[in-house]
Amino acid sequence: MNKKILLSVGIIIILAIAYWLISPLWMNVVLNEPLPINPSSSGDSSLMIKENDEMPSNAILSRGNMIARAHEVSGEALLVQDGGAMYLRFENLKTINGPDLRIYLSADLNANDFVDLGPIRATEGSVNYPIPVGTDIHKYKNAMIWCRAFSVLFSYAQL
Repeated sequence: MNKKILLSVGIIIILAIAYWLISPLWMNVVLNEPLPINPSSSGDSSLMIKENDEMPSNAILSRGNMIARAHEVSGEALLVQDGGAMYLRFENLKTINGPDLRIYLSADLNANDFVDLGPIRATEGSVNYPIPVGTDIHKYKNAMIWCRAFSVLFSYAQL
């Protein structure tokens, strides 16, 4: 009798873990947030700053194409400043979902030194992630989609 109960509990646990690992594969989340910049306040319709320009209060500071590592991806990552706030923005993102995906700004591609911007909020579309005040954007030049559960780099962009 006790063996049957233990076996049943074991099967339930295994099924729960399997569901947690596999379910993200069919859960696509689409989100299209507006660019966190008021174009009329920047004075420049392109919003991109050039290397020798003075840094405006509202601008796209850098951008890079997403590069596949463990899984296919398309889209761009942008580093955006809106007044005193900084954002990592993914535009036209298209990737697969996975267990425990996080958005990191990282100094390297191994996620040894990173800033965690939180869980992935969408696998398709355009999404903004606030960057904590005081983050050294010159140090953390890689925008990453990282699977924390398995320590796997899904994809990244160099900013």
